[in-house]
Amino acid sequence: MSEIEAKVKEIIVDTVNCDADAVVLDAKLGDDLGIDSLDAMEINMALEEAFAISIADEDIVKFVCVKDIVNYIDS
Repeated sequence: MSEIEAKVKEIIVDTVNCDADAVVLDAKLGDDLGIDSLDAMEINMALEEAFAISIADEDIVKFVCVKDIVNYIDS
């Protein structure tokens, strides 16, 4: 597991209090993890702070699964 993947997983688990084992790269944010729009905004703020980046609103809506977030931050 990469450093980025580990940190993204930690942020998701801390934000939505879900089972860490459920947060895998292919897990769908809404369907599998139960993340709603408010959770998504909290996760976004935590990601921006943790990685010192800014994520545009039009990019946030493209995040369907955990892998999408990891790939975005990695690029």
